Amino acid sequence: MSTKTIKESAGRKVFNVCNIIFLALVVISIVIPIWNVLITSFAMDKDVVGNDYLLVPHSFTLENYYRVLHSGYMQAFRNSLFVAVVGTALSIVISIPLGFALSRKNLVGRKFLMGMLTFTLVFDVGIMPFYVVVRSLHMINKMAAIIVPVAVSTFNVIIIKNYMSAIPESLIESARLDGCNDYGVLLRIVLPLSVSIIAAVTLFYFVNYWNRYFEVIMFINDSRKYTLQVVLRSLMFEADDSLGGEHYVYSNTKMAVMVLGMVPVLVIYPFIQKHFVSGLMIGSVKG
Repeated sequence: MSTKTIKESAGRKVFNVCNIIFLALVVISIVIPIWNVLITSFAMDKDVVGNDYLLVPHSFTLENYYRVLHSGYMQAFRNSLFVAVVGTALSIVISIPLGFALSRKNLVGRKFLMGMLTFTLVFDVGIMPFYVVVRSLHMINKMAAIIVPVAVSTFNVIIIKNYMSAIPESLIESARLDGCNDYGVLLRIVLPLSVSIIAAVTLFYFVNYWNRYFEVIMFINDSRKYTLQVVLRSLMFEADDSLGGEHYVYSNTKMAVMVLGMVPVLVIYPFIQKHFVSGLMIGSVKG
């Protein structure tokens, strides 16, 4: 073995050690806050007074979750769930046909449409025109104001388009010879072959809608229509003095609200994670 090979092996070992240490620190920085939230959410009030950061369980109680489930926070949870489910369904129904149409090379004006779509990735109209459009459509203080203006993500549409562009043209031509129109081709050929990218985009849309905050504070005036993210922000940073006007909101109750806020994404991810990586990788590199 040459000296050069020995040096390269030693350098490789040093790199691997440094890489492991770096990744371990990244994992620790992610896991510790989540662990703190979980542990604190099950802690009793006496354990969090003057000690907001717990790493070792001192007690276990479900009272905090009982408080949250029987408080006004659940209305915000239901609002967020409604926005996420309805918004994701609407976005998928729009994005899939749009991505499929743009993936067809014989589409009239395809380059122009792609240029206009890509343009929106670079330039933003700004807050005031955005507000004027929503107001002119009479959506102020309506849940539609949180869903409709962000129903289509250019990034997601491009990923879908790239993925569907990789579907062999021979399959589509065979379907047309069998009498399928464009809708038939999309439903019978393209969708069954695009489960991976649809799963990935569905997760993107769901998380995006679930975390909606800016549109809520700008367009929604009725506090009963606030989403969980807005209520959680108020809970964490404002001097909320009670759940029902009687008891101070300790950090354990706040953490219980945060845990419930993570549940929908944690529930949906296991069902689509096997499709997520493959769909995203193929959709992002194919052109």
